[in-house]
Amino acid sequence: MNERKPFDAAVRRVLDEQAAAAVAPPVGATNEERVRMARALMMRALESRVSIAGLPNGVETRDVEIASGLNARIYLPSGEAQPLPVMVYLHGGGWVIGAVATVDPFCRLLSEAAGVIIVSVEYRLAPEHPYPAALEDTLAAFDWVAAHAHEWGGDASRLALGGDSAGANLAAVTANRLCGESRAHALRGQLLLYPATDHPSASHPSYPENATGYGLEANTMRWFWELYAPGVSADDTSVAPLQLRDVPALPPTLVTTAQYDVLRDEGIAYAEKLKAAGVAVTHLHAPDMGHNFPVTPSQVVRFPQSVQTLGEIAEWLKANLVGR
Repeated sequence: MNERKPFDAAVRRVLDEQAAAAVAPPVGATNEERVRMARALMMRALESRVSIAGLPNGVETRDVEIASGLNARIYLPSGEAQPLPVMVYLHGGGWVIGAVATVDPFCRLLSEAAGVIIVSVEYRLAPEHPYPAALEDTLAAFDWVAAHAHEWGGDASRLALGGDSAGANLAAVTANRLCGESRAHALRGQLLLYPATDHPSASHPSYPENATGYGLEANTMRWFWELYAPGVSADDTSVAPLQLRDVPALPPTLVTTAQYDVLRDEGIAYAEKLKAAGVAVTHLHAPDMGHNFPVTPSQVVRFPQSVQTLGEIAEWLKANLVGR
């Protein structure tokens, strides 16, 4: 792991501004009230930054219905020779908050930079739809993309799964299931940004080290788990892929982690686990940043590290999916 460095001061100012503007749930608030406030806060963060430098105008988007109650947004980069590889992308937000809208800037930027079609999935959220709803939606979306990619210039023989945080958890679990069942012959890569790979009860040191002040807080992550997977065993590999005993034959994998992130250690451990099993793993570690810095609308392409990491992700997708 990289040598520990000071947390980026510019990012600290942004996080402090967001913390000052946040309204804490009232004492005794119900889970329903807390969820509603958390979702509203995330959407306000998106709306507060309507102008993002370098946001491409040439990426076409299409909103589609995959199945009843399951929608997605397709990002089609311009000026690229078709057919193009396709990545199914799952947004973060602890399986409880977040939406296609909250990762829209990131998906636009990455689609153009990498020359890859992205299908961003509006999967069902907890607590209204706890596990396994989001996982079922991810599996359904992957199968739908494999069947329909040709309709919008996609190459069903070059597919990837990707996501950030809880979305990366869904991507990892789905890849493990598909490859374990030998149903993923077209899966050419998985992109796991700050993945949640283990239950908080595993007590990774990064939880107490980065418990507060870096964006994603430890108690918030524990709360997300309680809402997403109530009653599910902490070692169930359908929610905690780090607990896998036998890693299937997975495609090349990119894992990103950040020093000041409660999910840091489980992300690093998952990258090492896949490497030990013979998976071709690329691990990008940001020594002076916090959770999800290249993706969240308040930080995407706002800081040098965000720009650099997005570029490195795009280059990895080009090398492993596009072939250039």
